[in-house]
Amino acid sequence: GSVKESSFLSGSGGSLRNTYNIGFETAFSSIKMKLSLGLMDREKAWSVTRGTTVATTRAGGPGTLSETPSQSYNADIQFAVPVFDRHILTFGSTFRHGWADSQEHGITNWKDETSKTTLSYQAKGKDKTYALFVQDEIMILKNLTAYIGFRHDWWETYDGYVNQVGTAGYPKEYDSRNASAFSPKAALVYKPFDKTTLRTSIGKAFRPPTIYELYRTWTTSSGTTYAGNPDLKPETTISWDMGIEQGSWKGAKVKATYFENYMKAFIYRKTVSATLQESINAGKAESKGVELEAEQRFDKWLRLYGNYTYTDAKIKKNDAKPSTEGKKLTQVPENMFNAGAEFEKGPFSASLTGRYMSKRYSNDDNTDIVNGVWTSQDPYFLLNAK
Repeated sequence: GSVKESSFLSGSGGSLRNTYNIGFETAFSSIKMKLSLGLMDREKAWSVTRGTTVATTRAGGPGTLSETPSQSYNADIQFAVPVFDRHILTFGSTFRHGWADSQEHGITNWKDETSKTTLSYQAKGKDKTYALFVQDEIMILKNLTAYIGFRHDWWETYDGYVNQVGTAGYPKEYDSRNASAFSPKAALVYKPFDKTTLRTSIGKAFRPPTIYELYRTWTTSSGTTYAGNPDLKPETTISWDMGIEQGSWKGAKVKATYFENYMKAFIYRKTVSATLQESINAGKAESKGVELEAEQRFDKWLRLYGNYTYTDAKIKKNDAKPSTEGKKLTQVPENMFNAGAEFEKGPFSASLTGRYMSKRYSNDDNTDIVNGVWTSQDPYFLLNAK
């Protein structure tokens, strides 16, 4: 059979994001207060997908323009109060609100994103999260400190809307949904010697689905469709870790940490077919691993560092697709390594960093084992200098 020229073409893209942050700190007698406000405005985010017919060539032809602007703002307030001689009580609240509006239009020329024609797809929605938190820092001994706290989150998504223009049953409007979660945490920090620190912690975390995971469906230039799911539930994670930090000669230190994460209602992309993946909640997933770090500072002008992470992440229970139980989580590398050097002297600065990432699976059944082919997630090493 013949091969279309459009199969080897890749469209352009770009984005413009503005981030604004402001902070304020003050003290009332022994009470310290911190206030921070932030705004993330992704004013433009667009990409072009070339058409798939013989009408699309290197010279031009039809395509699709995807635009995904979004905006979110947050506010955080925190108070720290000494209580008696051995306690520091920290409490506060956070708020976040966001929206996203994704649209797809046909374009007459895939090389010109301004040649936009009619709307073919739209997905949008909003979400907001409120949270209250409290932490008690307890100095049990001069070299032993405990941290006990909790956080309660309230999440809501609303104004969900999807329109696949010309498709029966669309547009669709989705009812608002909400959820809440109580997340406790505890930690111990022990310094048996001046340059030795032992740490351990256990806690629970809560992650609601994003607006894109809920409502957005899109297709890549390689032909794979990633479908949103408006029925997604928040995922929860119980984590614990233990580690050691050891200083040695001047400016040198090493760290080692072991961690485990136990996830419920884990949000991931289920592989439905070779060209379709949809976001769902798996029953349970686990990740276990080790982090190793080393750093050497030479006065204030040179810093050398390196870190390595090993992660064994697997789906443990998945009633929606039992065949994936025991398989590796998608897009989670087993091995990662970073190393670099940072130099700063007066007005001059420079850095050199290297990053290695091992192979990742893009299919939840882990069948994409061949490297060096179209859409494979190969191991790579990236070197940056500036």
